[in-house]
Amino acid sequence: MTNPYDSPHAASQEPNAAPIWYTWFYQLYWPAWWIGTALIAGSWFGIVSSNVGWIGFGLAGAAALGSYILPSLAGIKAEDYVILDSRLLRTKGDAYVDAIERFKNGASLMYDGVAFGFRPNDEIACGIVADNTDMGDEAAMSLANHAQFVFDSLKSESAEFRSAVLGRQFRVSIMSSMDQSARELCRVVDGRLEWRR
Repeated sequence: MTNPYDSPHAASQEPNAAPIWYTWFYQLYWPAWWIGTALIAGSWFGIVSSNVGWIGFGLAGAAALGSYILPSLAGIKAEDYVILDSRLLRTKGDAYVDAIERFKNGASLMYDGVAFGFRPNDEIACGIVADNTDMGDEAAMSLANHAQFVFDSLKSESAEFRSAVLGRQFRVSIMSSMDQSARELCRVVDGRLEWRR
């Protein structure tokens, strides 16, 4: 079976871009949450007035509420994901075509234990789960190197994946778990390790 993506008449598709307001929210979410939390803690210890603490509560609450409501308004389905394996990648049949299409339209793509997804500001984010949340720099870089290897392998074996991620900044997020309570432990961008503690 020939790969339908190889047709010279096929229209190229670009991944759906998030609206500009969602991009702004994405950039302000964590600072707003941390500032709000700091103001709440400051009011508990008498550093700031209780009115300022309530403002912090409103700020952190708005950020948290926005993180649940705004993605659906922006057309982003965080729960949507597809799984690709080497067999599908090798045969490039209908299941492969469907996986790549859904990835281009905003779904997270799982391959060899690594998740890939589009993020605002022309980023392609890669998520990988840590074995141990108390890991050090060496273990974190080992995970990041594995994620980079998987990313490079997928780019070399899939022209469709390669074209979808072309020109985007690649970042690795090392996560604490795969469930709803997962948090980002650290991030690696351009070989630089940034802890999120």
